[in-house]
Amino acid sequence: MFAGLPAGLPAFLAELAANNEREWFAAHKAEYQALVQHPLRQLVAALSPAMLTIDPAFDTNPAGAAVSRIHRDVRFSRDKSPYRVNQWICFKRPGEGWQGRPAYFLEIGPAGWRHGMGTYAAPPSAMKELRARIAALPERFAAAVRPAMAAGFAVEGDAYARPGVPAGLPSEVEPWFRLKNAYLVDTRPLEPLLFSPALVDDLAARWRAAAPLYRFLSS
Repeated sequence: MFAGLPAGLPAFLAELAANNEREWFAAHKAEYQALVQHPLRQLVAALSPAMLTIDPAFDTNPAGAAVSRIHRDVRFSRDKSPYRVNQWICFKRPGEGWQGRPAYFLEIGPAGWRHGMGTYAAPPSAMKELRARIAALPERFAAAVRPAMAAGFAVEGDAYARPGVPAGLPSEVEPWFRLKNAYLVDTRPLEPLLFSPALVDDLAARWRAAAPLYRFLSS
């Protein structure tokens, strides 16, 4: 049973940010498992039945790629901190090229959390193809976006300096032409919901509202 994320989870992440070194983590590994790893795995397990109704191909393995690993890949980074401070869960289809396919996510850090749906790093060619489909079916795309907006999501991403936006598009559609890699997100402060069993039903309802858009992006 998922009882909510532990109240001590954000404080542990704050301590990790202040002591991001192997010796400190080795001494606090049991706390990480109890406050972060196991609760996030329980959250994935609790959400999985609802998520599989959205896409039966989702990877829902709590001990696999559905939950972030604590270790960072520092091979190509100037920041050599060995551990991730922000932790996440993710529902996506497994396999190569997942960066360009839509996925659902929840991310939590020391001071807040956010959740949403979109692509992690879609290549420009994939975004160009998506925009061509949107331009061909603007009303269908707008109808898919509206339930997500009503559920509290906003569209975010890095903006083009000079976006090319076709004339006459519905207002819900325009951001997808102004942003390089648009995605849905709801950014929130730390709040009682996060530490309550009600988090599962709240996320499931909001993520189901984004399902029409997920399916459009996946098709």
